[in-house]
Amino acid sequence: MSPRRTAAAIAFLYLILGYVWISFSDRFVLTLAAESHYLTELQTYKGWAYVTVTAILLYLLAHRALQRERNLSERDGLTLLLNRHMFERELQSELTYADDNEQNLIVIIFNIDGFKQINSHVNLEAGDKFLIAVAGVLKESCHQQQALIARFGGDEFALALPDARWPDAALPLLQKIQHRINQLRVAEIPELSFTSSAGIALYPRDGLSAEKLIDASTLALDEAKTNERGSYKLFNAELSQVMSSRARLLLDLKLALDHNELTVVYQPQFCSRENRMTGVEVLVRWHHPERGMIPPSEFIPLAEQHGLICGITDFVMRTAIHELTQTGLLYRDIQRVSFNVSAADFNGEESCERFIANLSELPGDWSVIELELTESAALLNLEGVKQVLSVLNQRGVQVSLDDFGTGYSSLNTLRLLPIQEVKIDQSFVRDIMQNKQDAKLVRTILAMAKALDLRVVAEGVETHAQANYLMSAGCEELQGFLYARPMAIDNLITFIGNLKQQKRAQS
Repeated sequence: MSPRRTAAAIAFLYLILGYVWISFSDRFVLTLAAESHYLTELQTYKGWAYVTVTAILLYLLAHRALQRERNLSERDGLTLLLNRHMFERELQSELTYADDNEQNLIVIIFNIDGFKQINSHVNLEAGDKFLIAVAGVLKESCHQQQALIARFGGDEFALALPDARWPDAALPLLQKIQHRINQLRVAEIPELSFTSSAGIALYPRDGLSAEKLIDASTLALDEAKTNERGSYKLFNAELSQVMSSRARLLLDLKLALDHNELTVVYQPQFCSRENRMTGVEVLVRWHHPERGMIPPSEFIPLAEQHGLICGITDFVMRTAIHELTQTGLLYRDIQRVSFNVSAADFNGEESCERFIANLSELPGDWSVIELELTESAALLNLEGVKQVLSVLNQRGVQVSLDDFGTGYSSLNTLRLLPIQEVKIDQSFVRDIMQNKQDAKLVRTILAMAKALDLRVVAEGVETHAQANYLMSAGCEELQGFLYARPMAIDNLITFIGNLKQQKRAQS
């Protein structure tokens, strides 16, 4: 009910009760005292009673309204924890007290890893229930000690521990909270568990104000999520410099995307026995105007963390399809084009439409397209990946499981997704001649792929010894610097032309 209707209903009820009170109280007074001097006295008492009752009702209504307004301004509406504004105010008060009494204080910022899966694959209500459960974990874990607990918004929570030292007072509590969050489950997807990452800042070492400490712990949280999900990171001066540099790089990456400053390169893949090019993997490159070439290992995780990866995927797919089509290489000289995709590319209802829009410029069969995703990415968003890939697979798009063998449930992933190809991770290929365990794993992967009728590509092949071993083990497709480095479209045209000349010379 709207505030206007609620106020009107209360006023109407008050009006009715007032009429009833006046009508029946007057009759009651007349039955008690017919004489005028008693009647006047009773009417006075009746007036006092009316004023007293209405004053009590007015107090209750005003108190309830003011309390609700205070809760809205101080508390998170979902979890009833402190909101960010009130957390900062209360934290500043605690810092003043700590300064006067020469005490320490610890601020911890939590974030739930992979929380978006709940909202995108179940519903918002399930996500809300999970956040309420997390709030319950924080309150129950801290009930024996003084603590400020807040929800900053989304899946981010904050905890302040006055008069506490690191690590003795806080580390056991932090580990307990992370363990209990890991045990929480969502009824609709009980097979998934969620970790929590944390950033820690210490008073007075890392800041003297609430704002400084929150900023420091947030930077530490970002570093923890970048390095390893489910971990924690303690703020330090070196981290501040690293995060400042990363923030500048993120801004530059946004500008590079807006101004189409990224480029694509192509790395050929070969049939090992026939020395024939079977396809290309499309890779993204970023030449920074000041820092030069930025490695993908540096800017791709940054893009994934800050929601830019979908824009990069769209750019790479559209640019490569345009270049390969305009040059006439697609379908004629290149029969397969592989694109790397992220778990974030499958989030949201519009993800399938994005892929379809990116592939809509293809002049022919979509079976020439292959999407490469890592097992870890698939498991982060399994339901979304399954839904999108089933639609695209029906249109001919192929799927490759990248970095195969590095995950913990590779066979189950093959069972759940429409996979046509697996890629042997370069970490196995690198030491295949020295490490017997790696050699056994490669042979096992090849035998399994053959049994499942899957194509296998070994990546990171750099020596003839590696290539010969892989060919003898039955791997039919190879990719790596031994055969070709990633190259721009003009160089790819020249490279393919040289291959044709070699074949004509051999024939």
